[in-house]
Amino acid sequence: MKLALAVEGSIFPAAEQHRIVEVARLAEAAGVDYVTVPEHVLMGPNASAQDPWSDWEPHHLEMPWPEPLLTLAAMAAATSRVGLVSAVVIAPLRPAGLLAKLGATLHALSRGRFVMGVSPSWHRDEYDALGVSFPDRGQLMEDAIGACRALWAGAPASFQSPTVSFEGMHCSPRPGPGERIPVWFTGKFTRRLVRRVGALGDGWMPYNAYDMTLAEKAAAIRELRAASARPLTMTETTTDLGTLQELAEAGFDVVRVPLRRLVGSPDEVPDAIAEIARVMSRDIGHSRPT
Repeated sequence: MKLALAVEGSIFPAAEQHRIVEVARLAEAAGVDYVTVPEHVLMGPNASAQDPWSDWEPHHLEMPWPEPLLTLAAMAAATSRVGLVSAVVIAPLRPAGLLAKLGATLHALSRGRFVMGVSPSWHRDEYDALGVSFPDRGQLMEDAIGACRALWAGAPASFQSPTVSFEGMHCSPRPGPGERIPVWFTGKFTRRLVRRVGALGDGWMPYNAYDMTLAEKAAAIRELRAASARPLTMTETTTDLGTLQELAEAGFDVVRVPLRRLVGSPDEVPDAIAEIARVMSRDIGHSRPT
């Protein structure tokens, strides 16, 4: 099992967002395998009512949410080994061609360390403010990733879908021969998810928000892997480091630890990273990458 560290802008005050890059350096030095950055483009007044998993309060609307792909690019420049994961980028909120260019550029700048974690997300206010159809977000996400795959595979590229269509387009830079930008999907375990991951994806990030037991997630992992022609990476989120062995036995390859929930202040970040890495090494034999 590999270790991912979730790095949220809200760890630091809004005026100190540059410190996020230092967290990536510390994570790499501690032997962490991935750093992940989340996303909301905009937060609206109905967040509390629309979020199915937590209670947003008015002050949460001012929490910093740095744009993930820009943030990961800054982290790429400050590191040399650690994987860089958008967990997540809300794919429907960007035009498909722009998303492809952003992902391909980050892949090139990081020398292949970028993983595009994607989600349709839940915040309708955000969609409405950006002029994107909320009810169509699942189809928009699938079409966007399909278009990315076409543009990343070669040129000239053509793609036809219900929401994205183009002919003879070039996207450069793009992954070289034999290279692939991994795409990890969030989402409830449904027939549509199985089809989506099998056709377009390289992994699943169920997190702990879909009311599934660990046994149900283990069964879902087995089914997803059986339905895919590619190796898949399964990522779960936890703040309980005592569950690492159980998650590994269920079939998860990556455990994602939300750093913000384990620190009371920015000054605690270095010690928290070192402790998380130590527990991983002790409990599941996670070794420091070289």
